Amino acid sequence: MSVIFLTKDLLFSSRVTSVATHRSIELSVVSDAEALVERASTVPVKVILLDLSTSGLDAAHLVPQLRKLTPPPGAIIAFGPHVHRAKLAAARDAGCGEVFSRGEFNSRMGKILTDYLRGTLG
Repeated sequence: MSVIFLTKDLLFSSRVTSVATHRSIELSVVSDAEALVERASTVPVKVILLDLSTSGLDAAHLVPQLRKLTPPPGAIIAFGPHVHRAKLAAARDAGCGEVFSRGEFNSRMGKILTDYLRGTLG
């Protein structure tokens, strides 16, 4: 598995899936942290994407849990609305390799994913 994306936003997940498909990136979408941990613990994962606007998501708890997996994911990237400064900071403090505003991630997602999968970022 190349990328696992945690979100409940069906419209945005279809956009990310479309970009991934266009770039031949294998992407799986899950809607809650439990499903994410379960999936990431059964297959090697290069990148985990966290949509910080997902209700009930606690990055401070989830990210360290993901880092303890064997093997750990190659990168954990979070994004959220720019007005949610506390959530963005909490994701950064929890150990996400990159934290983007939603707009920045949206405009650069193809390059971000490709660069991480190639190992040129992170």
